[in-house]
Amino acid sequence: MRIGILTSIETRHRYFARAIRARFPVVVVGYARPGYVSANVDASDLTPEEARIVAEHFAERDRQEQRFFGHDAEFVADSAECGVRMIGPGELNASETVEFLKSREVDAVVVYGTDLIRPPLLGVCPGRTINMHLGLSPYYRGTATNFYPLLNGEPEYVGATIHLIDAGIDSGPILWHARPMIVADDQPHTIGCKAILAGIEAMIAVLERLERDGRLAGVSQWTEPNAKLYLRKNYHPRQVVELYRKIDSGLIQQFVQNGSRATNALRLIGDADGHHINTSPR
Repeated sequence: MRIGILTSIETRHRYFARAIRARFPVVVVGYARPGYVSANVDASDLTPEEARIVAEHFAERDRQEQRFFGHDAEFVADSAECGVRMIGPGELNASETVEFLKSREVDAVVVYGTDLIRPPLLGVCPGRTINMHLGLSPYYRGTATNFYPLLNGEPEYVGATIHLIDAGIDSGPILWHARPMIVADDQPHTIGCKAILAGIEAMIAVLERLERDGRLAGVSQWTEPNAKLYLRKNYHPRQVVELYRKIDSGLIQQFVQNGSRATNALRLIGDADGHHINTSPR
């Protein structure tokens, strides 16, 4: 089974590519530079103290990603065995990317952290183009979908969804849900990094299934009355300030004590709880 990877360029994405390549014959890696600016740290209506909290939040994200993933986050080197390409902003779905994958005769395309996959790229490996979405679909789709569950006081919705890609936003048939084990002293970015590790292990399990069975059968996403879709335009830095107010008021500790009741209400596909997964920094 020859795998192609499409991912982004941050520490977590580089780690993802190396983790998949360590387990499977990866013949293509495309690193796509995002065509958007990362979430804003500044806003004119923030007080100096609020601005400090927001800036520290994003600095802590970088620290934790380095802690969890930095030990194995080099870019994969281009070689005869594995072709590597940097993909410019807005070029992910271009014909050059399609031909790059086809030239290596990939059997499956694995995606994490890119812009939306659209035709003709969507047709390179129909039924075998697999996304790792950070968030539990169909409950949370779109962007920052492990941030908004915490902001909404719903840590039970933090996780990752491995799904087949269709033309929608994180809406394709689900192959596996993964959730991190949250402990009382966790903070937003340790939880987020644990969710990434749990998602990677779920992706590996899905690829092992594909390697064994030669096909993937997902569960169609169901209609969820309270499903949430967040886009970049929905973000404001003050949401970060509000999140830390809730953290300081005991959000995580209360979830650890009582979260099992909320979790029982979720419909999850696969071995959703990552308690068996080592989600500690290496």
